[in-house]
Amino acid sequence: MDHFLKRIRLSIKHHITHRILIPLRTLLRQGMTPHLLAWSVTVGLLIGSSPLLGICTWLCILAASIFRLNQFAIQIANYAVSPIQVFMIIPYIKAGTSLFGNSAKGVTLEKIQEALDIGIIHGIKEMGILMLQGAAVWIVVSAIIALPMQRLLRIAFRKMLKNMNSSEEKRVTE
Repeated sequence: MDHFLKRIRLSIKHHITHRILIPLRTLLRQGMTPHLLAWSVTVGLLIGSSPLLGICTWLCILAASIFRLNQFAIQIANYAVSPIQVFMIIPYIKAGTSLFGNSAKGVTLEKIQEALDIGIIHGIKEMGILMLQGAAVWIVVSAIIALPMQRLLRIAFRKMLKNMNSSEEKRVTE
């Protein structure tokens, strides 16, 4: 069992390093500012965690086009949080229904999946209003955390860029 857990940890570390960190470092190396990268990642993380199943990629494309964010960075962030989206759907729906005075009793991931498996139109009829109510809560939460998240990411990307520049200077002087 210990060997199995070690392999999972290594796989997760490899995924984070090669699918997220290295591409973000590459964007910084290519001249993207920490400010723009932080906004792109922030928007991607927030959209990727929304309760709106199946349209996050399209919302990211739209947001990047409207706000002139980096498409690649926003999609990296979107896909990085996609596993979290599954866990956030029910809490967002429950918060949304309580906010709007409705009931989400008996709503489970399985019921959402069953409704969508029958067909997208059926899924929208069954779960659409609940997802929209969850989306209302998601918008409020996103509005509250967007600026602090962007500032933290900007600090992290500045530090990353500084470390990359100092390590490159060391290589040049050696």
